[in-house]
Amino acid sequence: MKTLMVTWTDIFEGTAAVFEWIFKGMKAAGHTPNVFIGGFVVALLGYWCLRLVRYKKEAARNGTIE
Repeated sequence: MKTLMVTWTDIFEGTAAVFEWIFKGMKAAGHTPNVFIGGFVVALLGYWCLRLVRYKKEAARNGTIE
């Protein structure tokens, strides 16, 4: 029977390899993810502001609390 022995060094080297791979991908992507996330946040804020205007108009029309 063959025993598989895993050491802490193996775990840390494996973790380092994964992070190196991830950071290479992040470097290649540049600022593209930041632009998409920023655009998404701005779109959501715009949508929410439009909803607030609609709620305010509806409250004024119904005479309810604004």
